[in-house]
Amino acid sequence: MKKSSTYRYSALTAVGGVAFIGIAAAASNMSSSITRPSSGIVVVEVGAVSPATASTQKVTAPESVASPSSVSPVQKTRVLAGVNIAGGEFGKVPGRMNHQYIYPSLAEIDYYEASGLKLLRIPFRWERLQPDLYGPLAPADRAELRKITEYATSKGMVVVLDMHDYARRRARPGAETTSIIGTADVPASALADAWTKIVEDYRHSSNVWLGLMNEPNGVGASDWWRTVQQLVNDLRSQHVTNKLLVPGVSWTGAHSWLKSGNADQAARFKDPGNNFAFEVHQYLDKDSSGTKGTCWSGSAQRVDNVLSWAKQSNVKLFFGEIAAGPDAVCQTEYGSMLKKLNTSPAVVGWAAWGAGRWWAESYMFRLAPLNGATTPHMAMLRNNLPS
Repeated sequence: MKKSSTYRYSALTAVGGVAFIGIAAAASNMSSSITRPSSGIVVVEVGAVSPATASTQKVTAPESVASPSSVSPVQKTRVLAGVNIAGGEFGKVPGRMNHQYIYPSLAEIDYYEASGLKLLRIPFRWERLQPDLYGPLAPADRAELRKITEYATSKGMVVVLDMHDYARRRARPGAETTSIIGTADVPASALADAWTKIVEDYRHSSNVWLGLMNEPNGVGASDWWRTVQQLVNDLRSQHVTNKLLVPGVSWTGAHSWLKSGNADQAARFKDPGNNFAFEVHQYLDKDSSGTKGTCWSGSAQRVDNVLSWAKQSNVKLFFGEIAAGPDAVCQTEYGSMLKKLNTSPAVVGWAAWGAGRWWAESYMFRLAPLNGATTPHMAMLRNNLPS
């Protein structure tokens, strides 16, 4: 989920007689406050963050993509279509489960599996699952994640465990500020320790993929890629064999992958286990932020450059977040983008944003049914599943 100065989402359930709000976790170093207007809808105010590319995104002719001197063709496999079931990243940390944040229900998993989807991306917060760096995992959160992951994989689905922390966290519980991951306060070794402990429950499941970090931002490309390379090396040295989803900086935007420095850095990335994909995100509103329900004509072209780059570089991509609003332009562009992803030999899968039962009924990307009826976004996905 992207960032704006204020989010207003009413929940489908009530807590203490007041509608409870789920808010997609924004970068943890933002200031935040919660107020209760007379309407009974909780409003969460979050200090504004501007994506690095927010002022630059307009549809232009695709950038040229340098062709490596020699590459092998990417092997085509069936693209896995899925959704993000939001909730585990909601609210301020630590928070209370089922009050400030929530994990998917088994009924939700059943609904999306019955809809023909094969993949679920499940956000969680590192600091909730491991409150102390290098410490044990929190039993309740660990058990809940394990329950839903084992249930989904028992149905043949792939589960992406999405550490939804924007490349920052507090170095210790109660700290007033967060630190960029890869710095002295929160080193890459701490992140490797967390993932090694998390994956203990899933080491032998090829259907559990590790989303190493959601939307890194506020860190330079070379610094981040040095951190993620160390992380991957550490995980493979611990005999972690699961597929790793490797993000770039600048919110890991697909549209900006070549311009942000990610493509250059990714060209030097090595996975000793050779089981990874680069994770990218793409929304189709004016600035690719996912904060508006309108789209620009031609915005589906924003994925063209990264698809060409991946094919020529013989690497795989996972589109971890995609969405567009309900208007006519969005429907046209979204359908066009989904067709590109479904037919590209470089794409292993995609996950649409907007599932989860705490979104407002009016939320533009909502995927959960409304009064038993399929939402427009869900209908779009059902009509554009990979063949």
